Amino acid sequence: MQLRIKTTGFTLTPSLEELARQKLLYPLERRISRETPADFPLDVELAKTTRHHEEGKVWKCEINLSLPHVQNTIFIEVIEESIEAAIDRAKDELERQVGEYKEKRASKFLRAARSLKDFSNVSRLARSAKGALRWFRRR
Repeated sequence: MQLRIKTTGFTLTPSLEELARQKLLYPLERRISRETPADFPLDVELAKTTRHHEEGKVWKCEINLSLPHVQNTIFIEVIEESIEAAIDRAKDELERQVGEYKEKRASKFLRAARSLKDFSNVSRLARSAKGALRWFRRR
């Protein structure tokens, strides 16, 4: 997986890039590395939302991740008081949404496997064209 970082309103330091790599990329690679190709992009935008505010929730972390076999992309936007806190909250939200994605894929696979097993346990007479048509209409 490739980490692509875009910064807005400040310059990216090597320590901040390493923090994003450790907090966002490495845990994500452990969770879905088998399902994604090596050149798959993880787009992260780190931004300071205003130029004149020094305190308050002025740091933003956005993550875009388009997963395979899913039409919609995972989009996360977090605004916090520090860039480190924004990255931490975005990491938690990313792990939650990727977990939902994996659970959904696993449940679809199990559902298909169960229906295939049910179909294979049907007698030959029931598997005739007429019986199969009725079986597919029920599903």
